[in-house]
Amino acid sequence: MSDLPKIILKPKKDMPVVSGHPWIFSNGISKCEAKNIGEIVEVFSDGGEYVGTGCFNPNGSISVRILSRNRGEAFDSDFFEKRFRELDELKKKIIPENTNGYRLCYADSDGLPGLIVDKYDNVFVFQIHTAGMDNFREEIISALKNAFKPSAIVERSDVEIRRQEGLKVLGAVIHFGKTDNEIIFEENGIKFYVDVIGGQKTGFFLDQRDARKKLFELSKNKKVLNLFCYTGAFSLYAAKGGAIKVTSVDISKTATEYTKKNFELNKIDAGEIVTADVFDFLSTEKIKNGDFDIIVCDPPAFAKSGGNVQKALKAYMDLNRKCLALLKKDGILFSSSCSGRVSLDDFRNTLKIAAGGAKKDVRVLSTISQATDHTDKLSFPEGRYLKTLVLQVL
Repeated sequence: MSDLPKIILKPKKDMPVVSGHPWIFSNGISKCEAKNIGEIVEVFSDGGEYVGTGCFNPNGSISVRILSRNRGEAFDSDFFEKRFRELDELKKKIIPENTNGYRLCYADSDGLPGLIVDKYDNVFVFQIHTAGMDNFREEIISALKNAFKPSAIVERSDVEIRRQEGLKVLGAVIHFGKTDNEIIFEENGIKFYVDVIGGQKTGFFLDQRDARKKLFELSKNKKVLNLFCYTGAFSLYAAKGGAIKVTSVDISKTATEYTKKNFELNKIDAGEIVTADVFDFLSTEKIKNGDFDIIVCDPPAFAKSGGNVQKALKAYMDLNRKCLALLKKDGILFSSSCSGRVSLDDFRNTLKIAAGGAKKDVRVLSTISQATDHTDKLSFPEGRYLKTLVLQVL
């Protein structure tokens, strides 16, 4: 018999979890022995059948995040090392050749709720989002050391979502080894500098790999505008794909400097790099209809909470209307939303309104989600967040 606190579910509330969903919602619980945030609990159906073991949080609607479906499993460094090795074997099978940067662990979707681990060459960068996972920091570090013998392990738990779990937002920490702010990794044979200490997210947007590959395929002899370019990944793919002109725009001077450095790293002409607010740039009289054949519009998340969804949709609509207005017949728009709270249907509808506002009829060439190393489980649709629509003006 386990001495862990027990949670008993209401009738039929075990079905989603048994089918693979990792969350237990507060309104599905009939009896709860747990009290402390982050403590390990065992979950049972109303009929007394074991459902899983997970981390408890009395605050908010998600009361338990399942860590294991094997009763009695110890959550030590061996547990995490085994999970990491299994995930690495899986991810290596699905990432492209000539790629050594990928997401090793995508939190709940990969069975480790609240934990993100990204690999850049031999440097591992992790984020902890939840109180339960925050208790396993040392086990995570030890497991990464043993499984991969990395040159460095960096923590980037500098995300606001931690506050929802009652956790402090932390600064970047190098827990093991040594690393410069800048390391070099490779994606589809293209090299990138990544700032694992001060860059956005864990340093790079690995999730857009498939959309970048699509841009590569469409860019030959095209004039390409990359908005919110960050460190120029889309721009480099366009240039590698044979674009005759590439313009990269970002409000951050640091981002545009990295864009230039990444072009130099790959020994490619950087084209035009502009440090400016994207909305101001699109409004300038210097930009005319037909100046570009392809526009990439991949803004930061406009909806970071449920209350911001309508405001976000309006922002997406205004931005994409301006982009579509600049495209002539056969012009292509790559439009992305990384807001998980904005559904694909809502995003499509917003783009439809934007096209109407720009007086353009468009067709959808492709709908692209996050790269496959950012696991998309049928049983956990909440893990699907990124959507990119590739639109062509008719």
